[in-house]
Amino acid sequence: MYAEFVRGLVDWHCRTGHSVILALSEGFVATAVALARRAGIEVETPEPGSGHVRGGVRRDVQVPGNPLTASAAVVAALDTRAREMDRWMAR
Repeated sequence: MYAEFVRGLVDWHCRTGHSVILALSEGFVATAVALARRAGIEVETPEPGSGHVRGGVRRDVQVPGNPLTASAAVVAALDTRAREMDRWMAR
């Protein structure tokens, strides 16, 4: 159950193009990923630029650029943050 939640959360986070949502959710998502990894759950990040859009059309018109694909920078930042969170957590 947690594995599905984290995978869905990572997919959602990496595919949003909204800078405010990214800023607000990065710490939470990174913590969820770090906990999943500690539990032995493999969490894959979406391929940058895969073009998959869950649920069809995005409607957020405030976002510049292409909000339909995962940015390589977002994927890398999430992975880096998750590794930092893991180092900071008590063993």
